[in-house]
Amino acid sequence: MMMTSDPTKKPLGDRQSDEPLLHLDNRFQQFLTGLPADRPAWFCFFSSGLLHVLHHFLRFVPEPLNCVFICSGLNAQETALRDHMTGKLPAFDMDDRVGSHEIFEFLLRNLDQPFGIVDVDCFVTDTDWFDRCTDGLEPGVAASGPLSYGPIPLAAPPLLALDPRVRPDIERAIGGPVTPAAYSYIPPGPEKEIDAAMVRLIEPHHEQALARVMTLEGPQLPFPQGGLVDVLDDGREVRSHERYHHLQNGNEVIRVVFDGLMLYQLMALAAGLRISHFHRFPGTKVFAPQMVHAGGISYWHRLRPSEIAAGIHELPWSAHIDALLLEDFNKRPDTPSSYRTRSTRLTANLRQSKVDLAQLRDELRTKLISSGVDVADPRWAAVLS
Repeated sequence: MMMTSDPTKKPLGDRQSDEPLLHLDNRFQQFLTGLPADRPAWFCFFSSGLLHVLHHFLRFVPEPLNCVFICSGLNAQETALRDHMTGKLPAFDMDDRVGSHEIFEFLLRNLDQPFGIVDVDCFVTDTDWFDRCTDGLEPGVAASGPLSYGPIPLAAPPLLALDPRVRPDIERAIGGPVTPAAYSYIPPGPEKEIDAAMVRLIEPHHEQALARVMTLEGPQLPFPQGGLVDVLDDGREVRSHERYHHLQNGNEVIRVVFDGLMLYQLMALAAGLRISHFHRFPGTKVFAPQMVHAGGISYWHRLRPSEIAAGIHELPWSAHIDALLLEDFNKRPDTPSSYRTRSTRLTANLRQSKVDLAQLRDELRTKLISSGVDVADPRWAAVLS
């Protein structure tokens, strides 16, 4: 897993000097030497406050999966409990508090072999899908996965595989660097869109390459596409496929943001590479027999009411699952007190929505059954019983 001396790869010094976590590269590359080299690594990133999600995620990790955790800002009690829960699964800890986009850059910069990324709140019941993701990385393929942003079908988190070896080819073809971070035409404002993630600026070589694969509705206004976020003049952040509705209501789009990994894949397409799909789930929120991902468990409570799809007086599915996973996790005798406190606060939010945990459990069971998920599976029964 160590970086090789492949002459086609740019040395680290040629990468953007402002990429995050550069100070961790040497330690991380030493960490990579201890991972199994006979199969691709699958990286799962999570930060402090999400051990209850990890608790459920571990139920879905198949024995042969080369699963590796990257953890941000865990305190000593969380780290010790994580190690107890995960057993022999390797974990790389950092004190830095970062988001997933910084981790995307960190991984792509340091790895020289195909690897996978799976969100900690992505529960994959069809374990063959991990292999199908990495098997899709044939020559000429930059990314592979079962979820897609449309109408240009890009691979979407929370489950995808990447081949970092093609990045130099992409950068040579477009005439400059590109990373898997979020991108915008102008700097972000106080809204800190994309969950406060670092947002990079689109440069002229990106615009020129973008014109090869996307239509523009106006100057710096790409045609609506899954994975794009429009920031409106009232500060709201909405998906670009809703643009027409908001324009008709008198709003203006003041900023367009490409979600993490999106611009990178568009640059790959502009360079003549392909994105591989073995399934076509639209978007990132999936309830299906093969996998369940409600999305947003780590940040739903920071959304504005206007951003909660279920409406101002209701909680989204991510909150439903968050509450039930907290309840399940808090049955452990070694649960940190902070998780019990969070559960108490969430219960208060539920009361405002006039629901309780028993009702959420019934609603989730109904949702899973209607989506073809086997609720008798012991992994789900632990949460639903």
